[in-house]
Amino acid sequence: MTPGVAPRNLAFVEVRQRAGAGTWYEAILRDLQLDKVWVAFDRGIWPSREIPCQHVRARVFPVDSPPQLVAGAEVEVRFPATEDGPTHWSAGSISHNACEQEGRLFVVVEGREVAVALDAVRAPSQQVPLNPLAFTRAAVPVGKELHGWLSLPDARGCLEQVRSTTGLHLATPGVEHPHGGNGVVVQELDAVILIGGEAAIARASMVLKIHLMHQAEVEAFHRRRAKKLAQLKELEAKGLGEDARLSFEVDADLIGRTCGKGGERVKKVEKEFNVEVRIQEPPQDADPSQPRKILIYCDSDADAEGARRELELRKQLYALPAERITWFQRNDNRLIQDVTRKAGLAAATWTESGLELCGQQSSLEDAVLLLDSHNEYFLVYREMDREQFMISQSFEELEQANRPSSFRPNPRVSKSRERAQDQTKAEAPRPRGRGGRGRGARVRPIGA
Repeated sequence: MTPGVAPRNLAFVEVRQRAGAGTWYEAILRDLQLDKVWVAFDRGIWPSREIPCQHVRARVFPVDSPPQLVAGAEVEVRFPATEDGPTHWSAGSISHNACEQEGRLFVVVEGREVAVALDAVRAPSQQVPLNPLAFTRAAVPVGKELHGWLSLPDARGCLEQVRSTTGLHLATPGVEHPHGGNGVVVQELDAVILIGGEAAIARASMVLKIHLMHQAEVEAFHRRRAKKLAQLKELEAKGLGEDARLSFEVDADLIGRTCGKGGERVKKVEKEFNVEVRIQEPPQDADPSQPRKILIYCDSDADAEGARRELELRKQLYALPAERITWFQRNDNRLIQDVTRKAGLAAATWTESGLELCGQQSSLEDAVLLLDSHNEYFLVYREMDREQFMISQSFEELEQANRPSSFRPNPRVSKSRERAQDQTKAEAPRPRGRGGRGRGARVRPIGA
């Protein structure tokens, strides 16, 4: 393979029904095991099926294989799909009466002369049947929460990016342990199938796991977002209800440690106990060193107490670095430790301007690839912060509207909220997932 150039995508293939047949049908390769290939057909015209490798070859497009427009020259002619069969290519030849008229050409196929479009004719394919010994197969399991995502265009775009950047021949949704001739269709998609060289599969597996990790957060965010928007709609109609609530105070210099880097501790507690955690803003004239109050909203006192036990912390020294570095240093710097280990770096040291990498050239390239894959999600997380702020603000406005008239809302607006409001005005589009596929991502303040 030429360095820096992705190999041909093996997903597009042609199959024949028997040895020596002159008609090849266009199909999509779904998996390759031993000497068998599982293929699907466009729009499900034919059911997916298992076919011997000797009856499968890579697809050739006319633009890559222009024919010789000479009478008697051998060609292959493309016929469109019908209700009974998929698009297929049949062997033929240029007619002796051939003449180009309005972009059409006369060819002889199976003893009869037909007029076809110029872009439906190509030189005879030189592709040989697939050799299963030339490829390595690996199946990367996917968590159940992402099984539905595997069938979306979002997943196909993400996997094509992984394939092209890591040098694979194929990266496609599939079944980890398929069985039966139609196993790929009958069974639920539960894995990503990687086909290519061993080195390419190793690199692709590392990158793919990063995408799956972030995509799980994206899907979880959308589920929570839909739930909260439904709650907001209900509250707008019925007014703010009486929720079970517990509060406790935290030293001002411990609020960041309590929330965790990027709000990870708060998000973990909210998910584990099905609660919502809010930090109450202090009065405008309050002493900044006074303790801050944390409120826990839920329907169960037991859940509230459990959340408090997990969230409440003792006093410890904590410092906040720059925004982007903070995002990479979340989870006690485990992300960087993981990248260092997987890429085989000698060292990875934080500096004021970024992360200083040390290792062999191949290790540096792998580390940059992994870090780039993480870094692509930074702006998505920041956009989700904006959406989360807008949702939280709507809840607060409803809460204030339903409080007794003697209650005076806090007029102070914190600096963090002012920054979030400025960001809301500056950024309009909703969060998008990887691969231009119409999905968002998970939320919490980046620098918390």
